[in-house]
Amino acid sequence: MRIHGRKILGFPCGDVEVEQQICDFYIEEDSHEFVIEVDDYPIEKAFDLLCRNESLHKECLFCVDENEKAFTLYNCYLMPLQIPVRQMKIIWNKCLIGYHIEDIQSEKIKSAEYIVQTDKKYPFHMFVGKNCFDILNGIVHISTDWNQENTNIEGVAIYISVEVPVTIAMVEKIILRLLEIYFLQIGFFPKVEKRRMISVTQKEYYFIEDFAAYGKTAKKNIKLDFVLDTKNNLAFSAIYDKWWGLREKEVVTFNLFSYLTTESSPVREVPVATCIQCFEGYFRIHHAEKMLKFSKDTKNQIKKEISKLLSSSDNLKKICEENGILLKDIITSFNLMSGHINEYSLKDILQYAVESYDATKRLFEYEKKTRINDTMTLLDLFIKKASGHRNWLSHLTEQKRRFIGKEIDLADKKLRLLFRLTLLYDIGSEVTDTSLDSAIMKINKWYDINTLR
Repeated sequence: MRIHGRKILGFPCGDVEVEQQICDFYIEEDSHEFVIEVDDYPIEKAFDLLCRNESLHKECLFCVDENEKAFTLYNCYLMPLQIPVRQMKIIWNKCLIGYHIEDIQSEKIKSAEYIVQTDKKYPFHMFVGKNCFDILNGIVHISTDWNQENTNIEGVAIYISVEVPVTIAMVEKIILRLLEIYFLQIGFFPKVEKRRMISVTQKEYYFIEDFAAYGKTAKKNIKLDFVLDTKNNLAFSAIYDKWWGLREKEVVTFNLFSYLTTESSPVREVPVATCIQCFEGYFRIHHAEKMLKFSKDTKNQIKKEISKLLSSSDNLKKICEENGILLKDIITSFNLMSGHINEYSLKDILQYAVESYDATKRLFEYEKKTRINDTMTLLDLFIKKASGHRNWLSHLTEQKRRFIGKEIDLADKKLRLLFRLTLLYDIGSEVTDTSLDSAIMKINKWYDINTLR
């Protein structure tokens, strides 16, 4: 969709607002910025913004297109491009077509329709007609179908209706959680092509925006992953509610993991290290009780006894005196460093992740049964390399055991699939044997011409 803008109403010009700024610009889905020509913009204000490398923020800009139809841009940043000012760049986040509404979140929505990924039919067949369900204590109903444009199928239509009207932000949160589950199944975040919402007053709202920052992962630089078909007899309402609860608890590890679907990193080692970091964070939060070797009380007792030994050690006191060190600083440092002595190490967490479910065990079945020597399997080596790889980049410590060269491709595919399987099974979803075996077989072909060393 493309909108030809011709006016901005109440345009900020220094400390005053111009009733209408006549200009010429285009609103497009692929570019959330444009440049307009301006006259008589205050030099002092422009100089101040440029010197501080700042921009002027506006919650919304009321605009008019070439046909005198209204549209509103939200969360806008305006910046002069030179002095004297002849041009200004405007960056926007969301566009509402057809209305001038300052506080869009005050509108109450009763239903919505989202169209996703109109340029791809596969693998969305697994969702259509299967995900008709009620969520959030029956307040929200979601259904799916193929989107028909004339006689052609153009993507998947997701329909939402609510018993109690909700804000636009809530509607977007509901659909986002659904698309995140799709992401876990198909390996990339579906691109939202169109969105339409109907208010309690029967107004229809059409939006243009990069949906939830994941939209960029659906462009040409997408890193396609293995599709995991889920079993048909699963209670999707329960799966959705579990995912909703999980995402309420924390957001960082999944958000970070989702960005790995793009191939934007110039350093190949970074996405693998990021994925490993996501693993550690996720398990320490969502499997916290199982990540402890012994209780917190036991840990505190051990720390207390060791602190007593340090305080009473004549040899330690002598060393501190000879080197100008305060004994209390040593004891304080020990207490700080020993705060995690009862927690699983990264190696322990990775081992736990592999052993968590039958599906995750199967992913590393080849590594587990293949021995390098009498004391080490390929799985042992993989986990050591994964731990060393993360430490190499996060702690900047030299590591002999890390993923290098072609090993990075294997590690990337194995670890990302392991994380997806972990999340799916944690929320009660299960994948078919056929799709899992197919993915594992494709990944393990790496070993036909390569060796993990």
